[in-house]
Order: sequence, then C-alpha cells, then structure tokens
Amino acid sequence: KEGINITCEATPHHFSFSDDEILKNAYDTNFKMSPPLREISDVKAVREALKSGLIDVIATDHAPHHTDEKIVEFDKAPFGIIGLQTLVPLTLKLVNESVISLERMVELTSTNAAKILNLKDKGRLAEGMLADIAVIDPEIEYVYDEKINRSKSINSPLFGKKLKGAATTTIKSGKIVYEFGK
Repeated sequence: KEGINITCEATPHHFSFSDDEILKNAYDTNFKMSPPLREISDVKAVREALKSGLIDVIATDHAPHHTDEKIVEFDKAPFGIIGLQTLVPLTLKLVNESVISLERMVELTSTNAAKILNLKDKGRLAEGMLADIAVIDPEIEYVYDEKINRSKSINSPLFGKKLKGAATTTIKSGKIVYEFGK
C-alpha cells in the first residue's frame, strides 16, 4: 500500500511438513530447519498464500550439511536440509492436490524469481533467452536415495521415501547437464 517493493518466498518443506514430523520421527535432525517447522495450521496458511498469489516464489533453501553435523542431539544440530531434487515432487504434489496449477508452479519456481532478480534472459521460453530448462516428468515414481541424490550431502527427511515427479533432464545454456538415473 505504501509502494514498497516486497517479495515473499516459501520452501517445499514448509508447505509439506508440520512440527508434528519432529515428534513422529523421534527428533530426526533432518527436520530441523530455519525457520522451524510450525503447526499444521501454518502449513495450510502457506499453501493458501501460494494459491492466492501472496507468495511469489518457491525456493529450495538447499542447505547441505555433513552427516557428522546432523547425527547429534537435536538442539546441537545445524539448521537446514537439502532441497534441490525434492522441490519438483513436493511442488507437483500441490498441483495434484489442486492447490496450484501447473502454470502457477512454473511461475513460482522460475518466471517470478527471474522477474524479481531482473534476469532479463531467464525465466521464459522465448527466442533470445538462455536455454536453462528443466524437463519434468510428473508421473515418474522412484525412491529418493543415495543413488538418485546428486548432492554431496544426504541431510533430507525424504531419503528412503517414494516420490512422484522429477526433473528428468536439465539443460543449462543449451547443454544437457543432468539426466535422471544417469
């Protein structure tokens, strides 16, 4: 209302997990993040803000940590989890639950961030744009494990879980830099 340029982002773990997960998983430090997980009503509020357009961007908040740092008492563990590879399946879950559309997912994960950061050659598929593209298969199902993980870290509460949807090919500046399962 005052003309101040404000943006807002959310992470997949904050619209997917509540603080109940900490208790259910015996204080697994892979559920320790900043900001901390909150009540289910807060998860619902984040999801509604994504749906309404109040939140501009979904960001991974990718925070890798060495296993030794996370295998300690909950209060001594660092905040954060890895999130690059789990953004797609967790966000596609919002699409499948009709919280957002597939088009809105593209805006939240690409187009809006490019606009906010004033990246004139990114965020859209058009002539003259950099060919930074993620090809997504929304139907692929797999167990997220160390064979699939591309991070040097394994601090994710999703390890060993069955996920649906993945970036199957990643293209950076017109060159394939990643192919699922290869």
